[in-house]
Amino acid sequence: MASPAKRSAGQVLLRLGFVVYCLWMLWLLFGQRMGTQVYTQQLADRINLVPFATMRRYFPLLSGEKGWYLQRHAIINLVGNVVMFIPLSFCIIRIFPRFYGFFRTFLLCLILIIAVETVQYFTMLGTCDIDDLILNMLGVSIGGLLGKIKRH
Repeated sequence: MASPAKRSAGQVLLRLGFVVYCLWMLWLLFGQRMGTQVYTQQLADRINLVPFATMRRYFPLLSGEKGWYLQRHAIINLVGNVVMFIPLSFCIIRIFPRFYGFFRTFLLCLILIIAVETVQYFTMLGTCDIDDLILNMLGVSIGGLLGKIKRH
């Protein structure tokens, strides 16, 4: 069993890491695209509400037949949308005891991700894509399970 001093130092580091993670996510989701979009584009071009449509476009690119750049882009999109949300639920479960239950954490993350997708849509700082939501929630589920396992 860890001493209270080690436990509190670990909590401070976890909380600091969570703040850094949140800032990095804000930049990744919104900041890196600032000023690169032309707002006169139709909003309809910035939304996908058909589940798995984007993923189906990326899966053939994984073979590398269309070139390494497109293969890399597909991997970053598919894997990145999962991996970058693992820390979110992991940290929520570990930092906020109120959200220790998997359902509460899952619901909170779902609301946050829907908010992010909505902001991306209206600000034109990304694309509102149901596939992003699906992949992000897969990452949330993995992180939530890891957070519960690690806690015991």
